[in-house]
Amino acid sequence: MRVRSFLPLVAAGAALWYVRSVYRFRDPVRLPQVGPGEVLSPADGTVSFVRRVQGTQVDGVDVAGLLNAPEAADGWLVGIFVGPLDAHYTYQPVAGTLTQVTHRAAVLNVPLLGVGAATGFLSGRASDLLGGRGTLENERLSSVTVTPFGHVTVTLVAPGAGLRVTSYQQVGDEGRAGFKAAFLEEGGLVLLHLPGAFTPSVGVGERVLGAQTVAARADN
Repeated sequence: MRVRSFLPLVAAGAALWYVRSVYRFRDPVRLPQVGPGEVLSPADGTVSFVRRVQGTQVDGVDVAGLLNAPEAADGWLVGIFVGPLDAHYTYQPVAGTLTQVTHRAAVLNVPLLGVGAATGFLSGRASDLLGGRGTLENERLSSVTVTPFGHVTVTLVAPGAGLRVTSYQQVGDEGRAGFKAAFLEEGGLVLLHLPGAFTPSVGVGERVLGAQTVAARADN
């Protein structure tokens, strides 16, 4: 009887070990198919917000500072939360030349999610993370790609325990849409900034797949 009472704890411990030590390191096969003017999702996860950027502001937040990218201005900002059960690779959303790959440290990383938001994401309900302290202040890595439509920026934001990231990109690289860009060991928030020539094709709460889901299309 005592042995049986410990079985749920053993099973939970085994599941946690599998997720932490095996599952999050999986490398799913992706065969990107991108059409003219399309932007692929840079990560697997849940869309937390889709916001219109006017000037350099979105909901009172300075986008250039948020993304660590001075080129960011009018356009769109999409936030994708990469959780513990998502693949942790990130991908190049568009083809073009990388003109910036920059890292910004944080004085103190704080959790991106509260208990309610974490429970919501796990159950499929998205929470808006744009105005959270973690989104604004945590450690981040940004890459900027020049395209015929303008600058496209991807920023990886630490989930709270620091940004444990391996980047495969450097300035001057010719990025190819759908190719691996980085590995986020602990997951986090992926910010995608698009110039005004694009219109997002994903919505809040939608599940997206990196290098597969079309996140935006250029206006004709």
